[in-house]
Amino acid sequence: MGKNVLVKLGSIGVAIIVAIGIYFVKSKGEEKIEQAKAPDVGQCVHFEKDGTEDKPVDAKCGDAKSSHKVVGDKGACGENETTYQVTRSGSSSGAIVELCLVWDAKKGDCFDTDESKVDCAAAKGSPSIKIVSVGKISARCAKPAEPLDYPKRDLRLCAVPNA
Repeated sequence: MGKNVLVKLGSIGVAIIVAIGIYFVKSKGEEKIEQAKAPDVGQCVHFEKDGTEDKPVDAKCGDAKSSHKVVGDKGACGENETTYQVTRSGSSSGAIVELCLVWDAKKGDCFDTDESKVDCAAAKGSPSIKIVSVGKISARCAKPAEPLDYPKRDLRLCAVPNA
């Protein structure tokens, strides 16, 4: 009888170990899927706002909708860079990928207070800014433009109110 109990306990232990193994393999597989969905460094995105969570959507760099360019995917973002965390769908646990974003801006682009690219003429008078030059950190902004610097990327955007 004692041997039979040990066999049953051993079987239960093996079943528990197998279940835990399956859970971890499935969990890692889901993380890999979410990582694969995340934009790659060098890609541009715009954010769809659904009222609860903004979601990055691939966009062509320089396009009228493209608001951000991915410049890093390992966290440790630089000064003024926007951090966006990719998490597993339906989970609030830690980030799987931490993206570093800068504005996908060129001279003449306008951005609103949500960092969305907007039509300059339509946004005139609303809280928005217009990019008047893009260059290296060493470049000066002509008055009255103010700099928005991304030191880690050696990038300076010069902006004025879109009045």
